[in-house]
Amino acid sequence: MKKITLICLVALGINANAQIYVGEKCSIKFFSETKMENIDAENKVTKPVFNSKDGHFVVQTQHTAFVFKSAFMQEHYNENYVESEKYPYAKFDGIVAEKIDYAKDGTYNVSIAGKLSMHGVELPRTITGTLVIKGGVITMDSKFDVKVADYKIKVPSLYVEKIAEVIQVTFHAEMTPMKK
Repeated sequence: MKKITLICLVALGINANAQIYVGEKCSIKFFSETKMENIDAENKVTKPVFNSKDGHFVVQTQHTAFVFKSAFMQEHYNENYVESEKYPYAKFDGIVAEKIDYAKDGTYNVSIAGKLSMHGVELPRTITGTLVIKGGVITMDSKFDVKVADYKIKVPSLYVEKIAEVIQVTFHAEMTPMKK
């Protein structure tokens, strides 16, 4: 995981005057709701990185870190759908559009324009959410949808009624200044 954080820091193009925040607590959940079956999973090991100087935000998550209620579902997710051996990560890399004074506590509605990469497909996305600054900690929350077909994830016809065409993603991260 430290290797991923280092890669993200390099990708952010750190400069000496920037304030870099790293996710200490992060949760990425997804939920698929159908008449036949609900599927949900959570990843709690991801460490997003945020540069408050230029608004650059990067989060890369390992597919195998998602935990399901059923080991069978987890196996199918990794082997048959996201093909974790071939495509081990999903990544969002973007810029916060709003100009915010990160030294002041407050709550802000934000949009982050960037690219979401998953399953070998990279697409432009603007993800909206809430950013809260309190006591030097930045908390980000967002809820957005991902269309399975957009990322060329194939669902076998046998399971088409068990997996939603659109997956709901919930993101929560508490980020603190990176220790130098």
